[in-house]
Order: sequence, then structure tokens, then C-alpha cells
Amino acid sequence: MKMKTGTKIGWALIALSVVLSIWVIVGGSSNADRQEGDFILSDDGTVAIEYTGDGGSVSVPDGVVTISDGIFKNHQNITSITMPDTVTSIGADMCSGCTQLQSISLSSGISSIPANAFRECSGLVSISLPSVSSIGSNAFYGCSTLSSITIPASCTSISLPSAFAGCDNLGEISVSSGNPNYSSSDGCLYNGAKTRLILVPAGKSSVSLASSCTTIGSGSFSGASYVTSLTVPDSVTTIEEGAFSNSGIRTITIPASVTSIGAQSGWTPSTIYGYADSAAETYAKNNSIPFVVIGPQPEPTPEPTPTPEPTPTPDPDPTPYNPAAGDVVNPDGTITKADGTVVDANGNVIRAGTGATGTSHTKDATPGTADGLDPRYFLCIAVFLGGAGCIVYARHRKIKYLNKRK
Repeated sequence: MKMKTGTKIGWALIALSVVLSIWVIVGGSSNADRQEGDFILSDDGTVAIEYTGDGGSVSVPDGVVTISDGIFKNHQNITSITMPDTVTSIGADMCSGCTQLQSISLSSGISSIPANAFRECSGLVSISLPSVSSIGSNAFYGCSTLSSITIPASCTSISLPSAFAGCDNLGEISVSSGNPNYSSSDGCLYNGAKTRLILVPAGKSSVSLASSCTTIGSGSFSGASYVTSLTVPDSVTTIEEGAFSNSGIRTITIPASVTSIGAQSGWTPSTIYGYADSAAETYAKNNSIPFVVIGPQPEPTPEPTPTPEPTPTPDPDPTPYNPAAGDVVNPDGTITKADGTVVDANGNVIRAGTGATGTSHTKDATPGTADGLDPRYFLCIAVFLGGAGCIVYARHRKIKYLNKRK
């Protein structure tokens, strides 16, 4: 049987729609990687996927936005890395194990330092952090040559103590002014209000606590093996559990202001100095640590004489409500106004009338917006429907013709 022209066109259009669909699907999913210098990049050049070079001074290509996880991991010959300002994201373990890495220039657009980014980069001498918002766990773990670091004002989250654990030469942590969550004093890290000591760098040999410090935080001296003596200021009231665990402190003077001392595993000082009948003496006795009394319990500071509160001025008598024309005075003393509102004798509304107005919430009838679709899909659908329409129309005409022949 000879196929009609309309049917031929219909099937041709359907075949074309299938071909177009395959083209769209394959075209949308095939993003061939490409080589540029010592890097394998994504098809659009925005993602650095793999480093294939021999080391030395490494420059990330211009236009790269994302550097993949572990791209330089355990590469022993890389000594320096520079990257363009287009980079906004670096992957976890990016330089982990790069023991010869001495310097790296980070892009100003990077928003966070992910976990293990510079783990065991034992040759890293210094690093300048851009306006990052967070520093992940073990980010600088084992950077044994790093001597100082500055936390930017934008950084509000640091995974401590692991972020700087094993940084045996780190002697100073500075925090830029304006940081809401962190501050620094004498090279140590505090909370924003400088009332809680958070971390003493492992490379410090002596510590002078801030006069505003009230709490020595948990793990704050962990790893600080070079600090062997500490005098706690009178401002401190609490020494949290584990504050001195795994520290090098051998002698410590604790004032009578300290009323709470938590358990300190892995810490056995040679001597604790303090006042009689204080929390320090109790802790020393409970843990069999030699205690030296430096004086009797100080007399408490007398409470200041409270200032008498002023006598409150009585509220003026409320102005009575004068009924207007049309108002009805009810037997209970309330007044019904012309619009149905009921008020008391002072004019306070008890029940709103029918004329009262309020604000109602109108439900947003705007339909939600779905994720965008490739417009080529609509072309495929249109071609398919056009072909189907031609076939149906041709069949309809054939049936109509056959009916007439009958």
C-alpha cells in the first residue's frame, strides 16, 4: 500500500524529533575535559580537575573557579602555588602532604579553607588568608614550620583545636579587628568578648592571660608543651574540663576567684599554688598534687549600698468617655456606639463593631517557578507533536474518503 504524503511527513517529523532528542541529551551530558599546561580542566575551563606537572612553582590557569579535592595531594616536589582571582572554591585535601610547599598565594575570592587543605605541609612558613568565613578541621594540621597566622575579620567559624593541631612552631595567632566571634591577646585566641580563652598556640613559651578573661576553655592549652609555668589572673572564675590536658604546665598559681576546676586528664603538675580553702586546694588534694598556700582566703569585696528606687509617679486618672449622639448607655455601664462598637466608661474598646477594619492575609496565588529546562526539549516536543498531528490528520482523511466510497 502506498503511503500518503501526510503520513510520510508525519513519520519524518517524528523521526526528526527522536534525532533532535538524542542530540540534546548527548550534547547536554558530554563535557569533554581538556588539557591546559600542567592541568586537566573541565570543558568550560572553570574546574581544575587534575594536576599532571612535575612540581616546582605551580600556577593555576586563568579562568579557573573551582580547584578539585586533593588535586596536589602528596605531591612532594611542589614548592609554591599561585592562583588567579577567579578562584572562589578550593577542595578538601588540596595540598595535603605537600611537604616541600613553602608558600601559596590564595585568591581573594575564596570563602572557606576546607578540611585537611594544608594538612602536613611541614615546609609552609607563612600564609595570608583572604576574607574566608570558615577554617575546617585539620586545615593546618602538622604545619610544623608555620610561625604565625592572622584570622581575618570575616572568619566566624574555626574547627578547634584540630585546625592548628601539630603546628609546633606556631607562636602567634592574631585576629583582625571587627571579628564578631574571635579576638586575640598576647598571641592567643579568645572569643569575641575576650572573656574565654580558646587556644594557646603550641609554639608559645609563656602566656599572659587577658585581664578580661573569666574562663579558661576546654583544650585551650592542649599541645602547648613549651609553657611550663602559668599565673592565672584574678578575673578568672572557671577552669573548664581538659583546659590543661596534654600541656607542659608544671607549676601554676590559681587565685581564690576561681570557684570551678574541671577534670584535667593527662596533666600532673609538680605544684599548685593558691589560697587556703579554695577550689585550687580542693583540686590539688583530690588529685594528690602538692599544694602550697600563698595566703588565707581573701575577704570578699563588700556589696555596694544599693541606690533606692525612685517612687513611681501614679498614672493620671483616665479621661471618661463622653457618649455621642446615637450612643446607647448599657445597664452595666458600657456604651454601645452607633457602629456597634462597645466601649467602657473610659472609652476603651471591649468589642469591635461591624465597621471595624483589620488586615487580612491574602494567599499568594503566584505559581511556583520550576527549575529551568533546556528550550531545545520544547523544540523536540513540538516537532514530535507536529508529526503525530500529520499522521492523525492523514488517517482521518483516509477514513473519510473510504466512507464516501461506500
